[in-house]
Amino acid sequence: MDEILKIGADKLRQKISSGEISSVDAVKACYERISQTEPKVKAFLKLNEEQALIHAQKSDEKIKSGAKLGALEGVPIGIKDNIMIKGESMTSASKYLKNYISPYDATVIEKLKDAGAVFIGRTNMDEFAMGGSTETSAYQKTANPWDITKIPGGSSGGSAAAVSAGMVPFALGSDTGGSIRQPAGFTGIVGYKPTYGLISRYGVCALASSFDQIGSFSKNVKDTALLVSVIAGKDYRDPVCQPAEAADYTHNLDNPNTFKGLKIGVPKELGNYNVDEEISVSFKNDLKKLTEQGAEIVEISAPSYKYVPALYKVIMCAEVSANIATFDGVRYGYSSPNGAGLNDEYSKTRAESLGYEVKKRIIFGTYVLGAKNYYRCYHQAQRVRTLLINELNAAFDKCDFIFSPATLQMPVKFGGELPEECDIFLIAANLGGFPGITVPSSFSPKGMPMGVHFMGKRFSDAKLFQAAAAFEKISCFDASKYPL
Repeated sequence: MDEILKIGADKLRQKISSGEISSVDAVKACYERISQTEPKVKAFLKLNEEQALIHAQKSDEKIKSGAKLGALEGVPIGIKDNIMIKGESMTSASKYLKNYISPYDATVIEKLKDAGAVFIGRTNMDEFAMGGSTETSAYQKTANPWDITKIPGGSSGGSAAAVSAGMVPFALGSDTGGSIRQPAGFTGIVGYKPTYGLISRYGVCALASSFDQIGSFSKNVKDTALLVSVIAGKDYRDPVCQPAEAADYTHNLDNPNTFKGLKIGVPKELGNYNVDEEISVSFKNDLKKLTEQGAEIVEISAPSYKYVPALYKVIMCAEVSANIATFDGVRYGYSSPNGAGLNDEYSKTRAESLGYEVKKRIIFGTYVLGAKNYYRCYHQAQRVRTLLINELNAAFDKCDFIFSPATLQMPVKFGGELPEECDIFLIAANLGGFPGITVPSSFSPKGMPMGVHFMGKRFSDAKLFQAAAAFEKISCFDASKYPL
């Protein structure tokens, strides 16, 4: 693998800015790596090589002229295919949006353009981000680079696989119920979901609006913190985006005493679920390492954890039903030529262009929002969601972070099924709007990566990065190791 891509995004940024490495060479290295790995991994739906090289050349010219540089000047990045880039296709891995061209930039894209980042291509995903394996994509299935017979996780599996395989230094994804952090755990990289409202969602194809957040993938915590420092911040176009000014999240990531005096909460409810043996053994070793670093391990309890899968399914599907209502084949997207009338056209447009998983969630979401079921299902789920949030806030009175395995099971082969509780501790962060980050911890006896998950209080993202970076230094995971 090209040495340029092994140094990480932050160091690559420094070398490009100093002129030691050209942006053009970095971009060419990405496409060379993609040509070697993409036939087996299938991480990308679309590549922008011609445009990327033009942008890279412009960055190199800026550097040579001594002009003011962006924070990510000339650095390559992958973009999940549910984030709008003006003038480019955005399919959300669905046939419905096959010919859709984005009329404007998402806020995160605007900020990346201002920072000088170079877009390498659009990464594969589960259709409309509905799925946890990247198998529901209408176009292709992405493989886990560590074992191409297994899933990379989802829905942001394309972005995870691209970073894990070394195709790009980092990538954007979206996280609705662990869709960044779960595939990051499966592929041995860092996956981060921000506090709800920290990063604007404007220009992102909505799945479930009270859960969705834009986040990132990288090989190390500092690269993630660098990217978040660029894309976070207020945006009047997203009504839930907080008015806080942009911040530097790379600050204080090298403190050797981060864990001294920290209280790390471990959910009592973890013992209620089946955890794969290799994950359980690794997690116990991780707890021991934290103790050796001066952290205090405290048991916390949130009895409503047991309701997390049901809460997520009911509320998420209800919001899916509402958001997908705009996909009628009239205003944009696929329109069936077989409709005999307006209602028939609506029906056939969806039947012919949407996949099974999307249809299933629309039907269930419409059911729980029905007049007879609203209070019994949706309203009750929102009440229990509030109960869970209150329990987690009470737990944070006893600890600084809640710590758990990233996933409770190892990735399965294509066509396999993960247990419903696999991502239970990841989904809780979406239900409560809390920030979460997955960090690689070790390898299983079969050579598959495993990870851990830190969840913090709302808007404790800076401290979350500090804890994750400190754990990174004591883990048994070699971040310079790439899958063959």
